[in-house]
Amino acid sequence: MSTNNKAVLEGDLSFKPKKKRKKIDVSRTVFIVALMIIPIIHFLVFTIYINLNTITLSFQTRLQNGDYVLNANPFKNYMDFFHDISQPYSTFPTAIKNSLMYFLLNDIVIVPLSIVLTYFLYKKVFLHQAFRVIFYLPCIVSMVVMVMSYRFMFDSTFGVIDPLLTALGLEELIPEFGWFGTKSTANGVIVGYCIWAGLGGNFILLASAMARIPEDVIEAGKLDGVGFFRELFSITIPLIGTTLATLYMQGTTVIFTFFLQVKLLTNGGPNGSTGIIMLYIVESIKGNTFDLSDAATVGMIVAIVGTPIVLVTRFIVDKIFPAYEY
Repeated sequence: MSTNNKAVLEGDLSFKPKKKRKKIDVSRTVFIVALMIIPIIHFLVFTIYINLNTITLSFQTRLQNGDYVLNANPFKNYMDFFHDISQPYSTFPTAIKNSLMYFLLNDIVIVPLSIVLTYFLYKKVFLHQAFRVIFYLPCIVSMVVMVMSYRFMFDSTFGVIDPLLTALGLEELIPEFGWFGTKSTANGVIVGYCIWAGLGGNFILLASAMARIPEDVIEAGKLDGVGFFRELFSITIPLIGTTLATLYMQGTTVIFTFFLQVKLLTNGGPNGSTGIIMLYIVESIKGNTFDLSDAATVGMIVAIVGTPIVLVTRFIVDKIFPAYEY
Protein backbone atom coordinates (compact mmCIF):
# COMPACT_ATOMS: atom_id res chain seq x y z
CA MET A 1 0.00 0.00 0.00
CA SER A 2 1.33 3.46 -0.91
CA THR A 3 2.18 6.04 1.75
CA ASN A 4 -0.62 8.36 0.60
CA ASN A 5 -3.30 5.66 0.82
CA LYS A 6 -2.00 4.49 4.15
CA ALA A 7 -2.22 8.03 5.57
CA VAL A 8 -5.80 8.39 4.36
CA LEU A 9 -6.88 5.01 5.76
CA GLU A 10 -5.32 5.79 9.12
CA GLY A 11 -7.22 9.08 9.29
CA ASP A 12 -4.16 11.35 9.26
CA LEU A 13 -5.98 14.61 8.57
CA SER A 14 -2.78 16.71 8.88
CA PHE A 15 -1.22 14.92 5.92
CA LYS A 16 -0.84 17.06 2.79
CA PRO A 17 0.52 15.91 -0.54
CA LYS A 18 4.06 17.16 -1.12
CA LYS A 19 3.28 18.66 -4.52
CA LYS A 20 0.44 20.77 -3.15
CA ARG A 21 2.53 21.97 -0.20
CA LYS A 22 5.36 22.90 -2.55
CA LYS A 23 2.93 24.83 -4.75
CA ILE A 24 1.65 26.80 -1.75
CA ASP A 25 5.21 27.63 -0.63
CA VAL A 26 6.12 28.89 -4.11
CA SER A 27 2.99 31.05 -4.30
CA ARG A 28 3.71 32.54 -0.90
CA THR A 29 7.30 33.32 -1.88
CA VAL A 30 6.20 34.98 -5.11
CA PHE A 31 3.65 37.07 -3.22
CA ILE A 32 6.21 38.22 -0.64
CA VAL A 33 8.77 39.08 -3.32
CA ALA A 34 6.17 41.02 -5.34
CA LEU A 35 5.12 42.87 -2.18
CA MET A 36 8.69 43.82 -1.26
CA ILE A 37 10.13 44.64 -4.67
CA ILE A 38 8.73 48.21 -4.88
CA PRO A 39 9.92 49.39 -1.42
CA ILE A 40 13.31 47.75 -2.03
CA ILE A 41 13.73 49.55 -5.36
CA HIS A 42 12.57 52.78 -3.73
CA PHE A 43 15.13 52.36 -0.93
CA LEU A 44 17.97 51.55 -3.33
CA VAL A 45 17.24 54.49 -5.64
CA PHE A 46 16.01 57.27 -3.35
CA THR A 47 18.06 56.43 -0.25
CA ILE A 48 21.23 54.58 -1.19
CA TYR A 49 21.87 56.00 -4.68
CA ILE A 50 20.75 59.58 -3.94
CA ASN A 51 22.81 59.84 -0.76
CA LEU A 52 25.92 58.31 -2.31
CA ASN A 53 25.55 60.60 -5.30
CA THR A 54 25.17 63.63 -3.00
CA ILE A 55 28.37 62.72 -1.15
CA THR A 56 30.24 62.36 -4.45
CA LEU A 57 28.92 65.65 -5.86
CA SER A 58 30.11 67.58 -2.81
CA PHE A 59 33.71 66.89 -3.88
CA GLN A 60 33.18 67.70 -7.56
CA THR A 61 32.61 70.62 -9.94
CA ARG A 62 30.47 70.72 -13.09
CA LEU A 63 32.25 71.56 -16.34
CA GLN A 64 30.80 73.52 -19.25
CA ASN A 65 30.02 70.30 -21.13
CA GLY A 66 27.94 69.03 -18.21
CA ASP A 67 30.43 66.52 -16.83
CA TYR A 68 31.34 66.48 -13.15
CA VAL A 69 35.03 66.14 -12.24
CA LEU A 70 36.76 65.73 -8.91
CA ASN A 71 38.28 68.95 -7.60
CA ALA A 72 42.06 69.17 -7.37
CA ASN A 73 41.45 70.06 -3.75
CA PRO A 74 38.65 67.63 -2.74
CA PHE A 75 37.47 69.97 0.03
CA LYS A 76 37.29 73.08 -2.18
CA ASN A 77 33.48 73.23 -2.09
CA TYR A 78 33.47 73.02 1.71
CA MET A 79 36.12 75.73 2.01
CA ASP A 80 34.17 77.98 -0.37
CA PHE A 81 30.98 77.43 1.63
CA PHE A 82 32.51 78.47 4.96
CA HIS A 83 34.16 81.45 3.28
CA ASP A 84 30.87 82.59 1.72
CA ILE A 85 28.76 82.33 4.87
CA SER A 86 31.29 84.46 6.77
CA GLN A 87 30.72 87.38 4.39
CA PRO A 88 28.38 90.25 5.37
CA TYR A 89 26.13 89.62 2.37
CA SER A 90 25.50 85.95 3.24
CA THR A 91 21.90 85.01 4.04
CA PHE A 92 22.86 81.69 5.65
CA PRO A 93 22.95 83.02 9.27
CA THR A 94 19.45 84.42 8.77
CA ALA A 95 18.33 81.09 7.32
CA ILE A 96 19.61 79.26 10.42
CA LYS A 97 17.90 81.75 12.73
CA ASN A 98 14.56 81.45 10.91
CA SER A 99 14.73 77.63 10.78
CA LEU A 100 15.36 77.49 14.53
CA MET A 101 12.47 79.92 15.04
CA TYR A 102 10.06 77.57 13.24
CA PHE A 103 11.41 74.66 15.28
CA LEU A 104 10.67 76.52 18.54
CA LEU A 105 7.31 77.64 17.14
CA ASN A 106 6.33 74.02 16.61
CA ASP A 107 7.53 72.69 19.96
CA ILE A 108 6.57 75.60 22.21
CA VAL A 109 3.41 76.94 20.55
CA ILE A 110 1.85 74.64 17.96
CA VAL A 111 2.11 71.25 19.71
CA PRO A 112 0.90 72.46 23.17
CA LEU A 113 -1.90 74.46 21.55
CA SER A 114 -2.86 71.41 19.48
CA ILE A 115 -3.07 69.28 22.63
CA VAL A 116 -5.39 71.74 24.39
CA LEU A 117 -7.65 72.29 21.37
CA THR A 118 -7.88 68.59 20.56
CA TYR A 119 -8.70 67.82 24.18
CA PHE A 120 -11.55 70.34 24.18
CA LEU A 121 -12.97 68.79 21.01
CA TYR A 122 -12.40 65.31 22.43
CA LYS A 123 -14.57 66.30 25.42
CA LYS A 124 -17.27 67.52 22.96
CA VAL A 125 -17.44 71.17 24.00
CA PHE A 126 -19.92 73.58 22.42
CA LEU A 127 -19.62 73.75 18.59
CA HIS A 128 -17.00 71.01 18.59
CA GLN A 129 -18.25 69.66 15.25
CA ALA A 130 -17.80 73.03 13.53
CA PHE A 131 -14.31 73.48 14.97
CA ARG A 132 -13.43 69.95 13.90
CA VAL A 133 -14.16 70.86 10.27
CA ILE A 134 -12.13 74.08 10.56
CA PHE A 135 -9.09 72.21 11.85
CA TYR A 136 -9.47 69.42 9.30
CA LEU A 137 -9.60 71.82 6.35
CA PRO A 138 -5.82 72.36 5.88
CA CYS A 139 -5.34 68.59 5.77
CA ILE A 140 -7.88 67.72 3.10
CA VAL A 141 -6.95 70.52 0.68
CA SER A 142 -3.70 70.61 -1.28
CA MET A 143 -0.95 72.48 0.56
CA VAL A 144 -0.21 74.57 -2.54
CA VAL A 145 -3.87 75.63 -2.75
CA MET A 146 -3.99 76.48 0.95
CA VAL A 147 -0.75 78.48 0.88
CA MET A 148 -1.73 80.45 -2.22
CA SER A 149 -5.22 81.13 -0.84
CA TYR A 150 -3.64 82.40 2.35
CA ARG A 151 -1.27 84.59 0.35
CA PHE A 152 -4.12 86.08 -1.70
CA MET A 153 -5.85 87.12 1.54
CA PHE A 154 -2.95 89.50 2.25
CA ASP A 155 -2.57 90.76 -1.32
CA SER A 156 -2.66 94.57 -1.47
CA THR A 157 -4.79 94.69 -4.65
CA PHE A 158 -7.56 92.11 -4.13
CA GLY A 159 -6.96 90.61 -0.68
CA VAL A 160 -9.55 90.84 2.11
CA ILE A 161 -7.22 91.75 4.99
CA ASP A 162 -6.44 95.32 3.91
CA PRO A 163 -10.12 96.32 3.25
CA LEU A 164 -11.11 94.74 6.56
CA LEU A 165 -8.52 96.72 8.51
CA THR A 166 -9.54 99.88 6.66
CA ALA A 167 -13.19 99.31 7.54
CA LEU A 168 -12.23 98.93 11.20
CA GLY A 169 -10.21 102.14 11.13
CA LEU A 170 -6.91 100.31 11.49
CA GLU A 171 -5.40 101.22 8.13
CA GLU A 172 -2.22 102.40 9.88
CA LEU A 173 -1.43 98.72 10.49
CA ILE A 174 -1.21 98.02 6.74
CA PRO A 175 2.49 97.91 5.71
CA GLU A 176 3.52 100.41 3.05
CA PHE A 177 5.23 97.76 0.90
CA GLY A 178 2.74 94.96 1.55
CA TRP A 179 2.62 92.23 4.16
CA PHE A 180 5.18 90.05 2.38
CA GLY A 181 7.37 92.93 1.21
CA THR A 182 8.11 94.33 4.66
CA LYS A 183 10.71 92.72 6.92
CA SER A 184 8.77 93.47 10.10
CA THR A 185 5.64 91.63 8.91
CA ALA A 186 6.78 88.94 6.44
CA ASN A 187 7.91 86.41 9.04
CA GLY A 188 4.87 87.14 11.21
CA VAL A 189 2.46 86.32 8.37
CA ILE A 190 4.31 83.05 7.71
CA VAL A 191 4.11 82.19 11.41
CA GLY A 192 0.35 82.80 11.31
CA TYR A 193 -0.05 80.32 8.48
CA CYS A 194 2.13 77.73 10.24
CA ILE A 195 0.01 77.90 13.39
CA TRP A 196 -3.26 77.53 11.50
CA ALA A 197 -2.09 74.72 9.21
CA GLY A 198 -0.05 72.99 11.92
CA LEU A 199 -3.03 72.65 14.22
CA GLY A 200 -4.94 70.67 11.60
CA GLY A 201 -2.20 68.11 10.97
CA ASN A 202 -1.57 67.59 14.68
CA PHE A 203 -5.29 67.38 15.41
CA ILE A 204 -5.69 64.24 13.32
CA LEU A 205 -2.92 62.38 15.16
CA LEU A 206 -3.90 63.60 18.62
CA ALA A 207 -7.62 62.94 18.16
CA SER A 208 -6.85 59.38 17.09
CA ALA A 209 -4.58 58.86 20.10
CA MET A 210 -7.14 60.26 22.56
CA ALA A 211 -9.90 58.11 21.06
CA ARG A 212 -7.87 55.00 21.94
CA ILE A 213 -7.74 55.82 25.66
CA PRO A 214 -9.85 53.15 27.46
CA GLU A 215 -13.12 54.45 28.84
CA ASP A 216 -12.65 52.55 32.10
CA VAL A 217 -9.51 54.61 32.81
CA ILE A 218 -11.49 57.84 32.32
CA GLU A 219 -14.35 56.54 34.48
CA ALA A 220 -11.94 55.51 37.23
CA GLY A 221 -10.50 59.01 37.24
CA LYS A 222 -13.93 60.57 37.54
CA LEU A 223 -14.75 58.30 40.47
CA ASP A 224 -11.56 59.53 42.16
CA GLY A 225 -12.64 63.14 41.69
CA VAL A 226 -10.36 64.00 38.76
CA GLY A 227 -11.42 67.30 37.24
CA PHE A 228 -11.41 68.53 33.63
CA PHE A 229 -7.86 69.86 33.50
CA ARG A 230 -6.44 67.32 35.94
CA GLU A 231 -7.64 64.61 33.56
CA LEU A 232 -5.77 66.32 30.73
CA PHE A 233 -2.42 66.51 32.54
CA SER A 234 -2.58 63.34 34.66
CA ILE A 235 -4.36 60.88 32.36
CA THR A 236 -4.65 62.06 28.77
CA ILE A 237 -1.16 63.45 28.13
CA PRO A 238 0.69 60.47 29.72
CA LEU A 239 -1.39 58.00 27.69
CA ILE A 240 -0.72 59.74 24.37
CA GLY A 241 3.01 60.09 25.04
CA THR A 242 4.01 58.06 21.98
CA THR A 243 2.08 60.39 19.68
CA LEU A 244 3.54 63.45 21.37
CA ALA A 245 7.03 62.03 20.92
CA THR A 246 6.31 61.67 17.21
CA LEU A 247 5.10 65.27 16.94
CA TYR A 248 8.18 66.61 18.70
CA MET A 249 10.43 64.54 16.47
CA GLN A 250 8.67 66.02 13.44
CA GLY A 251 9.29 69.44 14.96
CA THR A 252 13.00 68.74 15.01
CA THR A 253 13.05 67.82 11.33
CA VAL A 254 11.30 71.13 10.55
CA ILE A 255 14.72 72.77 10.94
CA PHE A 256 15.94 70.96 7.84
CA THR A 257 12.79 70.21 5.81
CA PHE A 258 10.52 73.29 6.11
CA PHE A 259 10.46 74.77 2.62
CA LEU A 260 7.33 74.93 0.46
CA GLN A 261 5.36 77.40 2.59
CA VAL A 262 8.16 79.99 2.64
CA LYS A 263 8.92 79.41 -1.06
CA LEU A 264 5.33 80.14 -2.07
CA LEU A 265 4.65 82.98 0.37
CA THR A 266 7.82 85.09 0.21
CA ASN A 267 10.50 83.14 -1.70
CA GLY A 268 12.86 84.17 1.10
CA GLY A 269 12.27 87.90 0.66
CA PRO A 270 12.45 90.70 1.28
CA ASN A 271 16.25 90.71 0.99
CA GLY A 272 16.58 87.21 2.42
CA SER A 273 14.87 88.12 5.72
CA THR A 274 12.55 85.07 5.60
CA GLY A 275 15.08 82.61 4.19
CA ILE A 276 15.42 79.12 5.65
CA ILE A 277 17.98 76.34 5.33
CA MET A 278 16.14 74.33 2.66
CA LEU A 279 15.55 77.43 0.56
CA TYR A 280 19.26 78.27 0.85
CA ILE A 281 20.15 74.80 -0.44
CA VAL A 282 17.83 75.17 -3.44
CA GLU A 283 19.24 78.59 -4.23
CA SER A 284 22.77 77.15 -4.06
CA ILE A 285 22.21 75.62 -7.51
CA LYS A 286 24.26 77.83 -9.78
CA GLY A 287 22.07 79.81 -12.17
CA ASN A 288 21.10 78.11 -15.40
CA THR A 289 24.01 75.67 -15.34
CA PHE A 290 22.24 73.38 -12.85
CA ASP A 291 25.51 72.80 -11.02
CA LEU A 292 24.44 70.71 -8.04
CA SER A 293 27.86 70.55 -6.35
CA ASP A 294 27.31 73.53 -4.05
CA ALA A 295 23.82 72.37 -3.08
CA ALA A 296 25.21 68.90 -2.34
CA THR A 297 27.92 70.46 -0.16
CA VAL A 298 25.40 72.44 1.90
CA GLY A 299 23.22 69.34 2.17
CA MET A 300 26.13 67.28 3.47
CA ILE A 301 27.00 69.89 6.11
CA VAL A 302 23.37 70.08 7.21
CA ALA A 303 23.22 66.26 7.44
CA ILE A 304 26.42 66.10 9.50
CA VAL A 305 25.14 68.74 11.93
CA GLY A 306 21.53 67.59 11.92
CA THR A 307 21.99 63.87 12.56
CA PRO A 308 23.27 64.29 16.15
CA ILE A 309 20.49 66.81 16.84
CA VAL A 310 17.83 64.34 15.72
CA LEU A 311 19.38 61.48 17.73
CA VAL A 312 19.62 63.58 20.90
CA THR A 313 16.03 64.76 20.43
CA ARG A 314 14.90 61.16 19.99
CA PHE A 315 16.62 60.21 23.27
CA ILE A 316 15.07 63.14 25.14
CA VAL A 317 11.49 62.62 23.94
CA ASP A 318 11.70 58.91 24.75
CA LYS A 319 12.63 59.82 28.31
CA ILE A 320 9.95 62.50 28.67
CA PHE A 321 7.17 60.57 26.90
CA PRO A 322 7.58 56.86 27.67
CA ALA A 323 5.36 54.50 25.70
CA TYR A 324 2.33 53.09 27.54
CA GLU A 325 0.43 50.11 26.23
CA TYR A 326 -3.35 50.48 26.36
